Amino acid sequence: MGLDLSHVVPTLKTSETEILDYFTLEELSIYPEYLQQYKHLLMEKEYDDFGKHQVIYLKEIGYQRKGMKRKFYEDFQNDKLYLDLSSVKKAYQYLEGDHITPLKELQRSFQQNFIDNFIEGKSIFWANW
Repeated sequence: MGLDLSHVVPTLKTSETEILDYFTLEELSIYPEYLQQYKHLLMEKEYDDFGKHQVIYLKEIGYQRKGMKRKFYEDFQNDKLYLDLSSVKKAYQYLEGDHITPLKELQRSFQQNFIDNFIEGKSIFWANW
């Protein structure tokens, strides 16, 4: 099972060669306050097979591959967007080191890349597996 944890913030895409992740208007529609706050960043993205969609591009602030206890998968939802710092702090409790990355290193990195720079109302935390 592959796990990716991301911490992103909305941003403008400034060039066609810039490669950025994004969320579609549809994906963000369940967060109306967030969408209202960042609607000025909506841009049109053309898909070869699906036509044009409104998206908000994202700048990556933090990323982690794997390193979580199995219970994390029970208590967090795949592809759900978490917009609050308390959820990020809760995720910290599930960190689990291994033979490659010790727990202390994961804790330091997670603290620095997910918690210390998380801005409620702007930052998005999500897990994908």
